[in-house]
Amino acid sequence: MKIIRLLIILIVLFLLTILALSTFNSPSDGNDSFGFPFTFYTYLGGKRSPEPLTRHDLNISMLVLDILILATVSFILENLLFRSKNKSGA
Repeated sequence: MKIIRLLIILIVLFLLTILALSTFNSPSDGNDSFGFPFTFYTYLGGKRSPEPLTRHDLNISMLVLDILILATVSFILENLLFRSKNKSGA
């Protein structure tokens, strides 16, 4: 059960950080970037000279680092939330 709570906290934290801290500027000829504290995905919007071969850049190592940081935070949150709940109930 602890693993399920940990995964739920991790997924919620990941989605919240993506929604809150990403930039969505491609509709106005800007770039989109995802990831905090490390940017793991970038979309190059607008016209470029010279035109890049690809407009997408996915960095798997930065994605893994982001997930590891959020996993550590979710582990700490899970321990703080449910340890205090168990102590108050006993």
